Amino acid sequence: MTDGDDLLRGTAEQKLGGFYAIAFGASLWAWDVAFALGTHQTIYYYRRQELFVLSLVVLLSALLLRRRLHTHSWVLLFFLPPIAFLLLRLGAPQPLGAVAEIAYRILNVASLAVAPFVAAVIVQLLAPNYFTLSGWRIKLTVVAIVAIVALTGFLVGHFNYRFVTCEDFVVAGENPAPNCADGAKR
Repeated sequence: MTDGDDLLRGTAEQKLGGFYAIAFGASLWAWDVAFALGTHQTIYYYRRQELFVLSLVVLLSALLLRRRLHTHSWVLLFFLPPIAFLLLRLGAPQPLGAVAEIAYRILNVASLAVAPFVAAVIVQLLAPNYFTLSGWRIKLTVVAIVAIVALTGFLVGHFNYRFVTCEDFVVAGENPAPNCADGAKR
């Protein structure tokens, strides 16, 4: 029954396990972020906090494992903006004063700017199999799949009224999207 069908048999023979692990994991994350961008035109606070946590883990591991883990000091600087961003929010009085507001905006932009670098390091640490996939074509295939899933997630989020109702958002514990469909309208 499974003869001749790689999906039913599994992919161990072609060594595509790493490909699928990376494509699944990255696609689930990308869908979630893109759907939120499509529905609410924002990246939820917990995604920014994830960037903080990942940056903190890398920075702490580099400091605490410095005898086993060799890295350049300049590399660690890329992990500081998300940490400084959260620490500013923790330490600055609310509402933010003029100087703190400027620092907040600068750190917010810096955090977004370093996010691709942080993500690349995280991918190398969490999914080293991606970098051992044979050939550039299979690596680009992973990127293309994740990009298509992200675009689809954004479009489904943007046109959410065709897929889910306002009640679906409420049941999920989220704020309904501004353009969500009332259950009676569907």
